Parts: sequence; structure tokens; C-alpha cells
Amino acid sequence: MGKELKDKYINEIYFNIIKAIIIIAYFFAFNLLYAKVEKNVCDALIDLITMAFLFITIFLFEKAYKKDSGDLAVQGIEMLVLSIHSLSVRYITEKFNLSFQNYLLTSSYVFAIYYILKAIVIYTKGKKEDLDKLSDIKEIVKDEPIKKKATKKKITKKENVKKETKTTKHEDTTKKD
Repeated sequence: MGKELKDKYINEIYFNIIKAIIIIAYFFAFNLLYAKVEKNVCDALIDLITMAFLFITIFLFEKAYKKDSGDLAVQGIEMLVLSIHSLSVRYITEKFNLSFQNYLLTSSYVFAIYYILKAIVIYTKGKKEDLDKLSDIKEIVKDEPIKKKATKKKITKKENVKKETKTTKHEDTTKKD
């Protein structure tokens, strides 16, 4: 890959892997907290962290809007999903009688898999862009060929007379048989 292209995509890949590690650590900390602390304190802490995530989400959306950045908007959506998940985790575990620790462990795996897949997509996109820069096919095909329209051939009077004589001769030979 080109140096600047490689740096751009490698930084994005590392950033997504770091986000996956942070989210796994976040869910791991909640698992430990749930096991060690009373339920009321754990619920209050979940609410507090969810509020912090929502403020970060709003900040990311505002920044994405000002810069017109799709990447920041995607990060904002990811934070929104994480905050909604954090807020709804106790209700889901209570409603479906799930183990809180197992649910958080599964959630951390799902988020981590998402970020790893996102890193793979970024790498593939960077590789494709690099290969497209090496290829000169677009420059060759840049000048489109001239498209000709199909038109009927105009028949002149001489050609029309020749056709009529050929058809009459042909008719005369078929009548004799």
C-alpha cells in the first residue's frame, strides 16, 4: 500500500480494535461490579455511565453534523447503541430471567466481533483502493468510444429500379416452372 494510504487505514483499524478492547473491559468491569456491590449501587452506576455515553453520543452527532463527517456519525450511532444496551441490560435480564453476568459476557463478545469485522472491512477497503490506484484501466477507458446510431439506408431511384427488375425477372422464372 501507499505510505499515506496505509497509515490512514492502519490507524482506523487500530482505533476500532482499541474500541473493542475498551468495550470488553467495560463489560468485564460491570460483571465484577455486579458480583461485589449491592444491586441499588450497581443500578445507579449503570444509569450514570449510560448518561455519560448519551452525552458523548450527542457530542459526536453535533461534531459530525458540523464537519459533515459520515465516520463521526457512525461512531455516534455506535455509542448510541452502546448506551441503549447499557440502559436496557437490567430490564432484559429481569424480563427474560437471564443471568446478568452471562448476558454481559455475551454482549461484550457481540460488540467485540462487530468492531473486529469493521476493522476487516476497513482493511479490505484500503487494499481495494490501493489496487485501484495501481491499475491504469480507468485512464484507458476514460475516453468513451463514440456510439453510432443505427439508421436505415436511403434507397436511391437507381437502386430501386434495379431491385424492381430483379424481382420481376425472379417472378418470370418462377411462373415458367
